Amino acid sequence: MSFSPTSPFPVRTDLVSGERGALPVRLWLTRWRARRALRALHPDQMREAGLTRYEVGREAAKPFWRA
Repeated sequence: MSFSPTSPFPVRTDLVSGERGALPVRLWLTRWRARRALRALHPDQMREAGLTRYEVGREAAKPFWRA
């Protein structure tokens, strides 16, 4: 931990700079965005992708931290 010049409180620079911990956060954000996009699919788009409503619903219902 180090101190930021703009804040008197300790800052986790390893998370801010991307050294450690940023990879899981990016992965979680990617999963969240993908599952949100799945929820927005029109039934015709699901059919074109070869997905059923059940499959889309099951995947979209997963929390972002679960693969």
